[in-house]
Amino acid sequence: MPPGNNSKRLALGTLLLGLATGLTACVEPIQSGGVVMYGGEGARVAAMCRFRRGAEGKAGFCAPEPEAPAAVTLARIEGDKKPFAGALVEAKAGDVLLDNSAIAAVISASDGALVDAADSEIREDALGRVRTCLGAPLGCLTGVTMSLAQGRDGSAQVLARGHAEGDPRVTIATRYMLVPGARVILVSTLIASKADEPLVIPSLGDAVHWGSAEPLPAIGHEPPPAAAATAEAPFAAALGTSVAYAIAPADDRPTLEIEGAAGATSLRFGRNVTLPPGGSARYERLFVVAPRGDTLGVVTELALVREARVPGAIELRFVDEAGKPLPPPADARVELLSPRDTLVPFLRIGSSVAEAGVAAEAPPGAYELDLRGKGLRALARVPIEVTSGEVTQATITVGAEAAPVPAKGVPEGGTPAP
Repeated sequence: MPPGNNSKRLALGTLLLGLATGLTACVEPIQSGGVVMYGGEGARVAAMCRFRRGAEGKAGFCAPEPEAPAAVTLARIEGDKKPFAGALVEAKAGDVLLDNSAIAAVISASDGALVDAADSEIREDALGRVRTCLGAPLGCLTGVTMSLAQGRDGSAQVLARGHAEGDPRVTIATRYMLVPGARVILVSTLIASKADEPLVIPSLGDAVHWGSAEPLPAIGHEPPPAAAATAEAPFAAALGTSVAYAIAPADDRPTLEIEGAAGATSLRFGRNVTLPPGGSARYERLFVVAPRGDTLGVVTELALVREARVPGAIELRFVDEAGKPLPPPADARVELLSPRDTLVPFLRIGSSVAEAGVAAEAPPGAYELDLRGKGLRALARVPIEVTSGEVTQATITVGAEAAPVPAKGVPEGGTPAP
């Protein structure tokens, strides 16, 4: 297993804590042409706190909040009341709830798996479960005991200790850490051997059931690899209706291995790792809970925590060919096209939008905006430049999607001549 990069881990922690610190207050924008300018990273995050929830942002900027973000809620679930909506909610009495007012997640007390996750405000869960697994014949984490800890900085940790199903000499400890304001859970697993001889760990990984969220193809593989085929990608992700999930390495590994199977996905961060007697190995990953069921939220969060690319934001309005304002097209998607991206970031517009426009954070860079959905299209792509610390406003002219042209010799609505 390649060694971890301590400086990168420190940078990750600094980013998450910086994000939390920035989410403390919101200010009114200063208009400057088509771009709203903010000074400093803290002001950037504060000003754009409205874009971190829901599909369309909010009308007006957030009301001022306390000087420091609230500590992460860390609690055992009691009784039969479910913390989220959704048919797949698995939380039960004794499980542990983590909630930082941005995202919330549940860790199972029975096997230490992450079983539910949602936006803290929308609270709709689409996840199946994510469980620490080491591959055959060792299997997954079992025999779990849980411990909880609250940090002075408001962070919270859940530690699930146990052993491998196939060999109790292999101990496993998986820690889930959430800091105030972040949309990312840091998951760290330590594997140790109590054997008197070297042991081979087939896989440093997770077994993922995405639930009702639709998994994305492995980046760079279109169509997706066949079942049981293995692909490498910077991250794995899945989209629900109102939430999206992603899992990515948290250390210096550039990619992870993704192996699809019926109803499940196996993720590997290392394979065939030999532990000497008394030896250990660690792997870390990021679990992202994005604020909408689209790829833009996923890409934005990963660009921030993996690449230190502080986002800007886009604020979009829509007009017809005559320039008359239109409401945001329900259930349409706005694509941010760029030749550098193998996965196209798109913003999903909700089915009912009360505001005149839509808004969301986006990674910095040059894009062309395009729109598709329900018989509508952008009449022309709109070039924009997203800059860290700025909110870029743009207007998209929307028209009807052109009807497909019938093949030669086929009358419209007819069939080919014999």
